[in-house]
Amino acid sequence: MAQSVEKVYADALFELCVEDNTLEDTYEELYALKGIFDDNGELLELLSSPSMGEEDKHSVIRNIFEGRVSETTFNFLNVLSDHGRAKYFDKIYEVFHGLYNDKKGILEVEVVTSQPLSQRLEEKLKAKLEAQSGKSVTIRKTVDKAIIGGIIVRYSDSEIDGSLRKRLSDLRKSIDSYIA
Repeated sequence: MAQSVEKVYADALFELCVEDNTLEDTYEELYALKGIFDDNGELLELLSSPSMGEEDKHSVIRNIFEGRVSETTFNFLNVLSDHGRAKYFDKIYEVFHGLYNDKKGILEVEVVTSQPLSQRLEEKLKAKLEAQSGKSVTIRKTVDKAIIGGIIVRYSDSEIDGSLRKRLSDLRKSIDSYIA
């Protein structure tokens, strides 16, 4: 089975970083680069452009990043641009980020509530998720008044929807099926 472009590049970079013991530094640099590329999307378009020569792309990378990132990250950017893969940077970063979290035993959780989550409830939820998963949990909180009340917890490929909106929807379906 063929792997996606982002998986191939993320896996290769990840393995290199583990071998070279540069995982932490590279992860931090990729995180910073993601912010730079998010703010300057045209830079990735430029580095992916087939009409721009390899030397010109190297020159752009050298002018912007040389001395500001590690040799590993610098070379990785050059490889991406050489192969026309710079446009996949965001997806490569996502896969790398997942590999990093797996290696470090980190579980990222999104918690959606209709009101801001209290510190006490956040701590209880974090402790429960850490006990269940055996991983260190980081919580990203989102407020969405549309869920009316309750909580939605998303992590990995799972979602626990304890929102009032979901309960009302289920109740509506139940009533509709009973009446029909």
